[in-house]
Amino acid sequence: MSRNPAPGGVIAALLLPRDEAGLPEWDEFERLVSFLCSRGVAGVCVNGATGEYARATPEERRTAIAIACRVAAGRAFVIAGEGAACAQAAIRNLREAEAAGAHAHLVPPPCFFHYRDDDIEAYYRAVAAAAERPVFIYNLPAFLTGVSCPTVVELLRTEPRIAGIKDSSGQLDILEHLTADPSLGALRFVGNDWVLAEACQRRLADGAISGIACVLPELLVALWDACQSADWEAATKLEHSLKEALEWIDGWPAPMGLHLLAETRGVRRSLPAVPLSPARREQADAMRRWFEPWWDGLQDQLASPLLIQP
Repeated sequence: MSRNPAPGGVIAALLLPRDEAGLPEWDEFERLVSFLCSRGVAGVCVNGATGEYARATPEERRTAIAIACRVAAGRAFVIAGEGAACAQAAIRNLREAEAAGAHAHLVPPPCFFHYRDDDIEAYYRAVAAAAERPVFIYNLPAFLTGVSCPTVVELLRTEPRIAGIKDSSGQLDILEHLTADPSLGALRFVGNDWVLAEACQRRLADGAISGIACVLPELLVALWDACQSADWEAATKLEHSLKEALEWIDGWPAPMGLHLLAETRGVRRSLPAVPLSPARREQADAMRRWFEPWWDGLQDQLASPLLIQP
């Protein structure tokens, strides 16, 4: 097994469209995957936090992976999220994802309860032992037990199936440590868009796995490319635009803000998990009014000569 087969660059974390009855809209999901592949992302991530994996049934998870693998074939890399409440469920998810054709796995700590470092280490060892394809640690401390830097390093040193990490903590200490020790051979993915530009500028990341990239792939791909080419003037302008969008998105419970932006952009329909209160409906209307002129200005920025390669 190749330990590090994943591409660098931007991987879009996928939303899962649902109808008024709460059922997945698979035609819309397929259209979303195709749209993202056409916008230059290096890969897509299915059944992650952005896809609300805790809400999905096993059949829905299997279907989402199968569609993503079929639509993205030859166009983008597919990572399957394996979030679960226990090791047995994560292993079942992992095996089903491999059967559907996923290229790698994104494994968060078990959900709901808090665990010690040795619990987290044992969990990752059990899940990785069942994998035929590379496993990425998913550090998501805003919602789950955080994975400590010593635990990450120990797992990378001793588990050949564990290929790297998606760090959504908003901190850069783990990525700094992995960068300083190339012998670990870890792929480093940023999962928090607030620190993406800094991580890119400091060469701390091999890529980003981003929910924002699901609705604004052009912005994330342009920012990544500007940093890779050391076009810091363009990168600074794009980072400013990204943070403007994040201010609006972070005013919502995740991933409701992304659903609303996707609907506003016309990428897909939106039905959030929680009905909108009157105050939330006003907030949504304000977001829609902000988005149109902001998006028009961003497209002008993306067309700037600073961002056009000779």
